[in-house]
Amino acid sequence: MFFGWFKNRRRRRWLAERWQNTWESHLRENVWQYAHLDGTRQQRVRNFVHILFHEKDWVGGNRLAVTDEMRVTIAGQAALLTLGFEKPYYFDRLQTIIVYSGVYHSQPAETSDLILGHLESSLSLPDVRSGESWQGGPIVLAWQATKNEGRRPKCGRSVVIHEFAHHMDSLDGVTDGAPPMTDFQFEKKWYQVTSAEYNRLVQSSQRGERTLLDRYGATNHAEFFAVAAECFFTRPHQLASEHNELYAVLERLFGQDPREWLPPLSAS
Repeated sequence: MFFGWFKNRRRRRWLAERWQNTWESHLRENVWQYAHLDGTRQQRVRNFVHILFHEKDWVGGNRLAVTDEMRVTIAGQAALLTLGFEKPYYFDRLQTIIVYSGVYHSQPAETSDLILGHLESSLSLPDVRSGESWQGGPIVLAWQATKNEGRRPKCGRSVVIHEFAHHMDSLDGVTDGAPPMTDFQFEKKWYQVTSAEYNRLVQSSQRGERTLLDRYGATNHAEFFAVAAECFFTRPHQLASEHNELYAVLERLFGQDPREWLPPLSAS
């Protein structure tokens, strides 16, 4: 109880700090969705950045110096996941965020400890990653991928959203593509829709067909959820058009409809 009071007091102090112009520049440059948000949502992103900037342990992989730009960018991209929640959510169970300058070689891990990672598909080495999330442990991110994806609206990818989605998925102790839910009827609907959509992606991938959802999502149900979350926050109009039932359950889960603030991307 005392710890909760102290944490809230500390957060209020951080939120009272003056917002820095350089931080605003980082968000506008490296979180392309930020410019499309209304004033209320932008303020929620700024609040989220304030808290994660100060509250999490930021560690540089291979002695990388973690800069303010890295912290603000990663926190700003992760904030998108929380904009539809009734109460502010700051990933309280996450303590450490590890940042590498580029893709890195993942360390061997027990299956029970490692949740899942974001493999770098352009490279042939199987353990080269741009991100991963550990059960009860840190989130690991490659800065180059984080920055590039945050500046390219049409790439349709976000390693930050992918790994933070994995973290949300693991909150009930099981990483199975179904984050904790309190509504039994919605949970049944979730499994029904996501199982069908997962099988659809697996079959399309096996046939070598082009898919809106990254084919990495065909790996398992956990990766499918993380890939679907990426698409939900980067290509909502296309996702709703091509996978309307999947979009509907994601909208319910995240409590928001990104089509309200993101314009359709042009085909060019």
